[in-house]
Amino acid sequence: MKNLLITTALCFAATSAAAELTYGSAFAKVHNFDGDGGSDDLVTYNGAIEYRYDNLIFSGEVGKIDSDGGDFDFADLGLGYTLQNGVTIGLDYSGFDLEGDETDIVSAYAMYSFGAYTLGLSAGDSSDLEDTAYSIFGAWDVSSDGTVGADIIRLDGETLIAAYATYDLDRYSLDADVFSSDGLDVFALSGGYDLGNNFAVIGSLSIADLDGDDLKALSVGAQYEFAPGANVELAVGRIDVDGGDNIDRLSLGLNYEFGKRTSKRRALGGILVDASASSLGLTEF
Repeated sequence: MKNLLITTALCFAATSAAAELTYGSAFAKVHNFDGDGGSDDLVTYNGAIEYRYDNLIFSGEVGKIDSDGGDFDFADLGLGYTLQNGVTIGLDYSGFDLEGDETDIVSAYAMYSFGAYTLGLSAGDSSDLEDTAYSIFGAWDVSSDGTVGADIIRLDGETLIAAYATYDLDRYSLDADVFSSDGLDVFALSGGYDLGNNFAVIGSLSIADLDGDDLKALSVGAQYEFAPGANVELAVGRIDVDGGDNIDRLSLGLNYEFGKRTSKRRALGGILVDASASSLGLTEF
C-alpha cells in the first residue's frame, strides 16, 4: 500500500505527463411497466468516465435506480498505475445503498497485459461482508472493434461468473452478457443498426432463471442522434414470467457517449448492476 501511494504521488508530480479523457458516458431513462397487477414506473440514471494522466488511470461510475418500490444507488471509483512491464496495479471502491442498507467494498488488484490479452487478480474487503472478496478476470481484444472477457468473483460465500462480448462497427453494434451465480442465471443480447440520416434501430433479448423461475424479456426500438455521441431513444418490450403476469414495457431515454474504455478492469458495482438490469431486459444500447 505504501509503495502504491508513493508511485501515485510521483506520477502526479511529473511535469511532462500527458492527460486525456479517454471515455465518458451518461444516460437517463424512464421505463413504464404495465401488467395485470397494475402499472409501475422505473427511472434510471448513470454516468461514467475514464481519465488517463501519463501512466495513471482514473475511472468512476455512479448510478441510481428510482422506483415506487424503493431507491438503489451505487458508485464505483478506481485508481490504477501502469508499469513499464505491462503490469497495472490499483485500488477500486464499490458502494451500494438500497433503501439505507449500505455496503462498501475496497479492492486491490493487479493485471498484466500482453498483446491483445489481459489477465488479473483482485482481493477486496468490507466490514459488511463475512469473507474477503476475490476475483480472477481477463479479456481478449479479438480485433480493434471487438472484445471478449470474463470475471470470476467469490463474494460472501457465493461464486459469480460474469462474461461479456462487445463488437462495435460504424453501422452496427452488438453486446452479449452472461451472468451466473447461486440461484440466478442470465443471458442478455443487445445491439443496434445504423439506418443512416442519424436514425438507428435497436433491440434486446434477455433470458433469466431465478431459482427455477424463467423470465424472458424482449424489446425493439429506435434512436435518433441529434448531436455527435448524443441520442434519444424510444423502445417497447415485453417481459414474460413463468407462472406470473406478463408485463409490457415502454422506455424513453437520453444517451451520451464518447471515446472507448482502455482499462480491462471492471469494478464490482458495475458488474452487479449490469446483472440486475439484464435480468429485466434493461440492457444498454
